Amino acid sequence: MLNNKSECDAGDASALRIDMAAGFRWLDKWNMSDLVAGSIVARLPGEVNWLLTHAHDRHFDEICASDMVKVNHQAEVLEGTNQRVNFAAVNPAAWVFRQNPDVNCIIHAHSTAVMAVSALKSGLLYASEPAFMFYKKLAYLDADFHFDDAYCKSVAAAVGDNMAVIYRNHAFATWGSSVHEAMLRAYMLDQACQIQLKAQATDQEVIVPDDAEKQRHYDAFFGNPKYVYDGSLEWSGMIRRLDREDPSYRD
Repeated sequence: MLNNKSECDAGDASALRIDMAAGFRWLDKWNMSDLVAGSIVARLPGEVNWLLTHAHDRHFDEICASDMVKVNHQAEVLEGTNQRVNFAAVNPAAWVFRQNPDVNCIIHAHSTAVMAVSALKSGLLYASEPAFMFYKKLAYLDADFHFDDAYCKSVAAAVGDNMAVIYRNHAFATWGSSVHEAMLRAYMLDQACQIQLKAQATDQEVIVPDDAEKQRHYDAFFGNPKYVYDGSLEWSGMIRRLDREDPSYRD
């Protein structure tokens, strides 16, 4: 039985695999899959020696818990054999985890809407409710497709107090203390970009509030202790839907 957060809250690696597989299935439902490109990489809270990534030949809509591969920070497989993993997914995550101990999951996905905004000089406009969630919490980096150490160091530095990074002319990454927190941020960033593109397509002037109003909207997300926007409220329902529609992600 799930609680309001996730199955891996108790520190169970097998449950973390289930959460990650569920995340991949939802990224596919949200049209953020791109054949085999993109990733969810996660570790158990406090784990410093290994992390979980996915077998690189899997499409998001077919990924199961058993497709998660235990690797070290050099992308060397620690359990099992003949598993191909993506160094360009593992290396930035390893850098982020080493330098940001409160981060346990990082998502890199190719949402069409975010990719479109990544090509705009303006970047994301703080002109909608989902966008306000990222006010002063969004970083930008020029894209690098190989994710070598020098670049991954800049990715880890971009985490800081931010919630997401947009790779210019490429894609995005979100992160969090859990799979469900990183997933909520991915959903909200994509929604913000979709709304922006639809507003700009009208060829009308987009109303962008002043800084005080942006801050007020941001504080509506995170300034009230009665509300917690970390994905925990949404996650159990997302799991229930997967269980109704196709529980094979648990395999």
